[in-house]
Amino acid sequence: MEKSNPSHGTGVGSEFRGDMKTIHNTSWALGERSKELHCLYDISRLFSQRSIGLEALLKEIVKFIPNAWQFPERTSVRISYGGQEYRSRNYSPGSRSLTETIELKKRKCGFIEITSLDEGSHVSRTVFLVEEKKLLKAIADLLGSIIEKKEAEMVLKQTANELRKQAVELEHKNIALTEVVEQIEIEKSKLKGDISTNISELVFPILEKLRLTEAPSEYLDLLEHHLREITGKFGIKLSKLTPKLSPREIEISSTIQFGLTSKEIARLLNISFQTVEKHRRNIRKKVGISGRKINLVSFLQTDN
Repeated sequence: MEKSNPSHGTGVGSEFRGDMKTIHNTSWALGERSKELHCLYDISRLFSQRSIGLEALLKEIVKFIPNAWQFPERTSVRISYGGQEYRSRNYSPGSRSLTETIELKKRKCGFIEITSLDEGSHVSRTVFLVEEKKLLKAIADLLGSIIEKKEAEMVLKQTANELRKQAVELEHKNIALTEVVEQIEIEKSKLKGDISTNISELVFPILEKLRLTEAPSEYLDLLEHHLREITGKFGIKLSKLTPKLSPREIEISSTIQFGLTSKEIARLLNISFQTVEKHRRNIRKKVGISGRKINLVSFLQTDN
């Protein structure tokens, strides 16, 4: 009989055990990479919830980061940002840790630390994997990007709130201004009425007494006319002319505006008809209607 070869059987068994170990290691490695990918996905998913603030976001992130490490139950996390620290519930300074800087626009704004809680005989099992170091760098980069976007959102939100506040204040000011303008119009109307009343009650009685004297009646009528129009724009209109009218031209303009003819003006002011006509030509020139078919009386009687 042919004898069996023990060494042949032993070789097959060793090869089988080697294949099983390779499969186990590959499966374990794939499991670790899957956890790492889930960690990055969970951070991105949490950031996509726009309603959550930056502080609440960092508090949540430290809770699930340990799950991406090979020994989650013995891994703790600390994130430092903006003068605040966010720690996992089991955080405790350890002899073995990984730290990565969090950068915002190429400047350091904080850091993230992964600490192993292993002790005694377990220390040899707590060496961080190369993939875990890479993962921590990826998380730090992702946090920098998230913080930058969250800060931009906060600035935008604050600006929007300020604009809304300013819009409300402006609306209130517009309402107040409208009320002030309305009150001014009321006061102006009242003032106009008061002036008219004072002239009627105080000045007109004096004019009636002057009529009993030898003063020309046209002069009294002219005085009365301008007193009645004291709140009108005729005087303001003349004062804005450039070049300015002379006192005599203003006097003649007022008689023209009242409707007197050149002859009546000459008799009233005790000057010649030619002098009046000369003043009329000068007035037309200064008011800008010389050589135009515009009646001087009509021009002076308009408010424009």
